[in-house]
Amino acid sequence: MPATDHPLKRVFLLAPTAFATWLLNEPVLSVTTRKDEIYGSPEAVDADLVFFATTASQHETIVHIELQGVGSHRPMPLRVLEYNVRILVQHPTTIVRSFVVYVGGAGANDTGSHTRTDHHGHVLLAWQYGVIHLWKMTSEELLALDPPALAVLIGQTKIVNPERDLRLAMQRIYAHTEGELRLNFFSELLALCTNQEILAMAQQIYHHDYGLPEPLIVTLSREEGRQEGREEGRASVLLRLLSRRLGPLPAPVVAQVQQLGSERLLDLADAIFDFATLADLTAWLAAYSPPPSQSA
Repeated sequence: MPATDHPLKRVFLLAPTAFATWLLNEPVLSVTTRKDEIYGSPEAVDADLVFFATTASQHETIVHIELQGVGSHRPMPLRVLEYNVRILVQHPTTIVRSFVVYVGGAGANDTGSHTRTDHHGHVLLAWQYGVIHLWKMTSEELLALDPPALAVLIGQTKIVNPERDLRLAMQRIYAHTEGELRLNFFSELLALCTNQEILAMAQQIYHHDYGLPEPLIVTLSREEGRQEGREEGRASVLLRLLSRRLGPLPAPVVAQVQQLGSERLLDLADAIFDFATLADLTAWLAAYSPPPSQSA
């Protein structure tokens, strides 16, 4: 799901406690992310999100989340089963709860309950996970949920009254967040409005009610999936956003960003809010990009 995969992951990582509370349906005190620990073999598991949540009852629960649109190359039930086994091998005494959040019409027939039987119909294996069809949920149902962070997902629901519900979602974000988190939530809300009419209305409300310029990350997101030759424009948008966040960028850093390909630029967009200093950016570039070309 190229249009929504990156924004959805960013939203969940911006407010992991809120989303863990929603999925587990119980109060969560804290969340840490340790996805890099999930190994069951020399090959890492490419799970979307793995949260280690401490609930109000002081129990640690591993919350494994898959974000899925149309076009999956592997059946989701088997993917979740494999991820669960890998996670349990590493954490055999910890409860694991898996959830799949479907967007864009995907997963219509997935109930989250699956079995494998022998030729006589005897169940040999059974597993289950939570399923949320975000595309089936109405905007009113989403707005009725408690964590304000969930309002960011409104563009992926069936919006009953677009002007009213978009405005309510933005009001909720504005009232319960501040500073950089508020701007990030607004940015991702717009990025997740994949319907162009809904996006135009959301942008109009955003500008009229809050008087702010369009977040640069939304401009970057809209560039995704277009024809070749767009990398330069994407790099330019990212360089502007990086400069706002970290201050003036040295020429070698600018050159490295400009040399990034399309996929690496999107990876950088995912990582940008993790950078607190210029050193964080240079370390990322050293790991994920080739060095700038040297002039003769």
